[in-house]
Amino acid sequence: MNFKTLLFSAVTLFSLQANAQMSAWVADSVQMSSGYANDIFYSLKNGAVGSPVSNTNWHLGFEMIPGGPGFGGVSVIANHVQNGVKVYSLHTTATAKFASLAPSDTMSMTLLHNSDSSWDWGALNANTSGALFDYGWGKYNTTSHMVDGDSLYLLYVGGAPYKMTISHYESYPTASIYYAFHIASFDGTIDHQDTIRKSPSFTSKNFGYFDVINNTVVDREPDQKTWDVVFTRYIEYISMGPGPLVPYPVMGVLSNLGVQVADVRGVNPDTTTFAGRTFTHNMHEIGSDWKVFNTTTFTYDLDTTATFFVKTIVDTGAIYQIKFTGFTSSQGKAVFAKRIVQFPANVHDVNNIVTAHTLVPNPATTNADLVINTKEAADARFIVTDITGKVMQNTPVKLNSGLNALRINTANYAAGTYIVTVTNGSWKINEKLTVQH
Repeated sequence: MNFKTLLFSAVTLFSLQANAQMSAWVADSVQMSSGYANDIFYSLKNGAVGSPVSNTNWHLGFEMIPGGPGFGGVSVIANHVQNGVKVYSLHTTATAKFASLAPSDTMSMTLLHNSDSSWDWGALNANTSGALFDYGWGKYNTTSHMVDGDSLYLLYVGGAPYKMTISHYESYPTASIYYAFHIASFDGTIDHQDTIRKSPSFTSKNFGYFDVINNTVVDREPDQKTWDVVFTRYIEYISMGPGPLVPYPVMGVLSNLGVQVADVRGVNPDTTTFAGRTFTHNMHEIGSDWKVFNTTTFTYDLDTTATFFVKTIVDTGAIYQIKFTGFTSSQGKAVFAKRIVQFPANVHDVNNIVTAHTLVPNPATTNADLVINTKEAADARFIVTDITGKVMQNTPVKLNSGLNALRINTANYAAGTYIVTVTNGSWKINEKLTVQH
């Protein structure tokens, strides 16, 4: 096949995909391990982000993105499920009672939980009065641009009681964002004042985490722009008959800040479309109820008429569709299929001599072509690796100014995911390739 024919085929396929707005289903799965011991951060474009992340090494999470009052949060969340953290409002101030707190002061305390719909409202925000700029643990000071806090909380961590207050949150300038807080054991044998800062560890992450028992800051999230959803355990408010919704521990899927999801039920996932569907930023829109526990078989049944359309932040402008095909609770394993149903308006742009690139077809069976447009000629390396890092191809290539097409013979590749890289040391582009046979 000559270059013009190849380029025409690649561009034609890309155009057909963009017009059809749909690709083939791609099977995938994640495994949280026994006891759901790990969280799995997941990109619909790229798959699991990094290795599974322990969800038992933190007790509190302090919101770092968005950047403070007026932008969504100053949320402080608790690890209710995997570490059994309980948060109680004591309906009093730290000024009045922190040093002298007695068992009699806990008689009218109120149990608080994280929101199940927004990352911007954690357990320590739940005792808000509802007034403007009241964030539960503190109130925004329009003069100092701090949130000043004096609310007193009782935490149960590892079965032991701790008293806690957050004294302030510095919201400006962005590089200086931090929380200052005071934690002590109920009997006073442990007493420490701490800070957790956005810079340098959490500048591009939603939350910075804290281990109360070991008095340490924990960095556990991938960068905010690299993942769309997280498979995790959390508190969800569910109906258990007449009366208010009840907070209940579940395993499910929560979406990242900025991600929008449409939950569609009672349809054939293979033929339904996202046209006319309602998308929401509700973080548990995928949630947990795509599976239901069967009290007869003691296994989970899947809702095979449920599907979810996701507007991602990793692949800006794209919409993906998910349907769940299996779930094994003993392994914490969720099996699903995904496909892209709306491609981004443009192919990838990079800030170097490469102005655009696309990989077609993807998924591939026997061959795939990386089509690259460059501003100038360059010598580069063309590298293909599997997800373990094994090098499948590493060859020098000469890129001409303008359009180039680099062929990958995938006929002898095992089915799976591969990373396709072109680099000359000063710049690099990556694409993820799925091979199916």
